[in-house]
Amino acid sequence: MERVAQAADILLNRWPTTTSKKHVAAQKACLGALKGLKKAHLARKAFVEVAKEADI
Repeated sequence: MERVAQAADILLNRWPTTTSKKHVAAQKACLGALKGLKKAHLARKAFVEVAKEADI
């Protein structure tokens, strides 16, 4: 879960672009995984999708 926590920190505190629907979805996925409500692989998928959208 350490990597999910890192992804959540990046999305919440250090994301370099403006917020989008994918960005919010990735935030929710990461926070949900940290709370045990979602699977970590879904959080990773959401993070990758928003990173691609932001051209990162």
